[in-house]
Amino acid sequence: MPAARTSSSPRATPSSDVRWGALDGLRGVAAIGVVLVHVWMFVRGDTPAPRGTLDDVISQLRLGMPMFFVLSGFLIFRPFAAALIDGRPLPQLGRYALRRGARVLPAYWLAIAATALLLLHLDHPMAVATSELPRYFAFLQNYSEATAGRLNPPSWTIAVEASFYVAVPVLGLLAARLVRRCSTPGGRRAVLAAACVALAVAGSAWLGWATLTGAGKTWSDTLPGRMGSFGAGMAVAVLVHGRRLSPRGAGALALAGVALVVAEAVVHGAMLGPRELRQATLDSVASTGFGLLIAAIALGRVHGTGILARGPLQWTGTVSYGLYLAHFPVIFALRGFDRWPEQLLPAFALTLGCSMAIATASWWLIEKPAIAWAHRRTPSRGRGRRPALAGAGAGD
Repeated sequence: MPAARTSSSPRATPSSDVRWGALDGLRGVAAIGVVLVHVWMFVRGDTPAPRGTLDDVISQLRLGMPMFFVLSGFLIFRPFAAALIDGRPLPQLGRYALRRGARVLPAYWLAIAATALLLLHLDHPMAVATSELPRYFAFLQNYSEATAGRLNPPSWTIAVEASFYVAVPVLGLLAARLVRRCSTPGGRRAVLAAACVALAVAGSAWLGWATLTGAGKTWSDTLPGRMGSFGAGMAVAVLVHGRRLSPRGAGALALAGVALVVAEAVVHGAMLGPRELRQATLDSVASTGFGLLIAAIALGRVHGTGILARGPLQWTGTVSYGLYLAHFPVIFALRGFDRWPEQLLPAFALTLGCSMAIATASWWLIEKPAIAWAHRRTPSRGRGRRPALAGAGAGD
């Protein structure tokens, strides 16, 4: 999923263009985890065996998906939250729409078309009729049983992200009505935070209901069903604006976040406690934990340092949108052309290597030029600021 621009200034305006590399690194870790869990699913399906502890651990790398949503909630809503708290105008709709469209659409449309041709060539059971392709191009695949979970299965999250992008300006206008009678930044912050928490709770309740009742993907894999994660990120965007923490405080916050994520992974991976309780609280605890971790990065100003902010993880986060779009078609191709290793590590290494090559090409040839074009068409407010080219990821 594509990544939004971020700023290192606690009072930054939406036009600030300094990147937070640690968030790219976090996105990179999640993207690698998602690739690994999907490879593991195929390897496990080919060679059934008793489930062990390693399987329990790998299965919970699925939590990379709600992490993408939390990160998107934070990054996309952040300029709206800042404007509302500071009493400034909301971001310009045309500028917002053009930049979001340029970031998401070219690589996504190409990936969908290429995957459709690949599956048609392979006569693959996951292929869809040509008449169904417009649903994918319009991000509507999640709302039909004929297309949900087919073609390029991870694309369902892109469809949910796209619906969130559309919803954010509307939510911003509604929030402006909520805070218009608040005369102080603190009052506006409190109202916004309460609204975001309410959205998160409602979204978690929707997902819990859909999971408990077996309502299916057309109910759970939608914006309402995933609003618990987006809402957590939105709440963080509101609460951290204009604030800072000491390194010790940020470290404590990060540890608390990691503890919550690990707790959900352990409970769900080892299937501890009542099944109904696990289903009713799916992703809620981990989304809160990811929110705390993102808040620690934002408040502690550690965005430009550490292992997440530099090197392979940061680069993986930069190209993670292409990685996310490419890895399932790569799996289909390797299996369809009888190049699929039987063991997990070789299968993962081959899938990741091929997918990273495609993602890197996508970044340099498609995504980066499209982002640059959109920035030229919609220059940032103020002078002397050069637009940053946002990295890709499954969230933003």
